[in-house]
Formats: sequence, structure tokens, C-alpha cells
Amino acid sequence: MKTSRYTPAPAPNKGVRPERPHFDLGELSLFSLLEKLLAGLKRLLVALHYQLIHFRPGGRRLPWFKIAIALLLVWMALKRDMQFQINLKNPGIESAALNGYLPVSQSVSATPVKGLGAELLGPKDPFADVAGDNDEDRRNKAYIRRFKDVAKTEMEKFGIPASVKMAQALIESQAGTSTLAKKNNNHFGIKCFSKSCKKGHCTNFSDDHHKDFFRIYSSAWESWRAHSYLLAKGKYQKLLNEGKDYKAWAQGLKELGYATDPSYDKKVIDYIERYDLQVLDK
Repeated sequence: MKTSRYTPAPAPNKGVRPERPHFDLGELSLFSLLEKLLAGLKRLLVALHYQLIHFRPGGRRLPWFKIAIALLLVWMALKRDMQFQINLKNPGIESAALNGYLPVSQSVSATPVKGLGAELLGPKDPFADVAGDNDEDRRNKAYIRRFKDVAKTEMEKFGIPASVKMAQALIESQAGTSTLAKKNNNHFGIKCFSKSCKKGHCTNFSDDHHKDFFRIYSSAWESWRAHSYLLAKGKYQKLLNEGKDYKAWAQGLKELGYATDPSYDKKVIDYIERYDLQVLDK
């Protein structure tokens, strides 16, 4: 009996699994890992496509668990790559704010930054509280934030600069804290000259060392609208020709006797420039 010169390979030990190749993820770069994950996902998708076409009842089940794990790994790799790219382009405060290390209020109110991080955080609020503000500044800025949209709406409807209206409201109502503002919702010191007022139309206050009657409004917004009607008609109407020149408006309000204070125009201008209210006119 002749023996074959080819020696058969030893039979594999059924009780021992063959060793699988081992990859040290720490030695792989982010992009190499992503490429391997994508390649594995591609093979799984091909297998899935084959199973869906040739699947028969009683056949092998699809490897849904492996598919889910692969999709999860790909998603995590993509997310990590995106954050990696952001950190490369925008180190510092913007990346810290994006990753939750800084409060949003702190990151927005800080010095504006350039790049993708600044775009995601949005524009800086010109009326936000900043370090160094005193109690009066914080109170005035809170009032500005509350009524800035109302001021813009009234400007669009009546042509009165929002900066001028806001400055007058800050002065006349003490940023909404005056007795007249609290009890009458009167934020502009608007007086009542009617000789036959119904109940609830006006009330008496001491002003400039003599008795005056001031209008009562059902809301602060109604007071803002009444002020617009006051300036857009009568003796103040000519000021509409000044456009958005807040200095000319302030001078005109003083000359036309809106207030008895001889430095009223300077106060209006000072409030506008101190809090950059002219940005409301854009």
C-alpha cells in the first residue's frame, strides 16, 4: 500500500476557538479607527442586503445586535471627530462653553470671540449685565431688556427713535420703580389736562412742588402707546423731521417744554450714550 507524500493537516481541536486578531485601539489614530468602522459597517450592510433578499423561514437570524453595536460605534466616532475639529479650530472659551465647562450666561456676556464657537453662542447682548455694574445699572438694563421690543415697535409705527423713548422712560419712571409707574402704569409722566375726568382716569400727585394730575393706564404698554401719540401729534410732531438724530430730539423736547428740568436734554443724551440705546434705532 502506497502512502501519499502529502501529509494531511492535523484536525482542528473542536474545543478550542481560533485566536482572533487583536487591535489596540489606543495605537490607532482617530481617522484609521473611523475607516475600519466604516469598512466593517459596509460588510454588515452587504450581509444585511443578502439576508433580506435570500432570507427564508427557518433560516439564520440577522445579526441585529452586531449591527446595532456597529452603528453605535460609528456614531460615537463621528461625534468625537466633530468635537475634535471644533477644538482644533476654536480653542479656549468657545470650546469650553460648548462642552459645558462654562455657564452660557458667562460665555455670552464675555468679550466677543471669533470663529465657529462665537456663531453658535450667538451675538452678545448689548444690554446684558457685566462685571462692574452697580445696582442702578442692573436695574436700568433689566428695564431696557423688558421694553426694548416695545420701543422698536413704536419706532416702526410712529417714527419716534426707540433710543429717545427708552431714555425718557428710564428718566420719568426711574426704570419702572417710581410711584407713578407702579400705581398708575404711567412710565412717561404724562399729565391729565381734562376738566371732566371719569373715575380711574387720572390721579393726583405732588410734582415740582405743586399739585398735578397724572393719567392712569391699565398697563405699561398702554402708557408707551400714549406717549407715542403724544409725540406724534400736536406741538411735538415737528420733531419727526429730525429722523433718528437723538440729540436733536432731546434738544427739541427740552425747548418744547416736555419737562421743567433745564438739563432735561442732557439727561436724555446721557442715558442714550451710557447704555448704547442708539443700537435700538438700527
